[in-house]
Amino acid sequence: MFMFFNLTFFPMHNLGLNGMMRRIADPTVYDHLRSQQPLQIFITLSAFGLGLSTIPFFVNFFYSMFKGPKAPKNPWNSATLEWTVPSPPGHGNFAVTPTVYHGPYEYSVPGMQQDFLPQNQPAPDTAQLTVH
Repeated sequence: MFMFFNLTFFPMHNLGLNGMMRRIADPTVYDHLRSQQPLQIFITLSAFGLGLSTIPFFVNFFYSMFKGPKAPKNPWNSATLEWTVPSPPGHGNFAVTPTVYHGPYEYSVPGMQQDFLPQNQPAPDTAQLTVH
């Protein structure tokens, strides 16, 4: 898609430098633009390639939406509170107001099995943490 995008729109800059006006129905009517017709054909074929290259994106998008695996509750192992609510969040976000024990960026905490410490979980030893 990236390649076809550039092959479609970059040559249009050259057409403009060569004097092609915008929004004309038939550029072959103008004598000074007849020599630019092969570039017009190249741009058209590149635009078709650009359109065809979006098909795998849409196939993947709709497959992922309906048949793909669901993401876990906290896929990024984030320590902040927004990952403790279901997606999409309900009215008021939290069913029960969470208790915040420390700052949002507690990673690699000694004594934790996982590499992150969510804000709503107390630390194994609270003296090790600094509040931000």
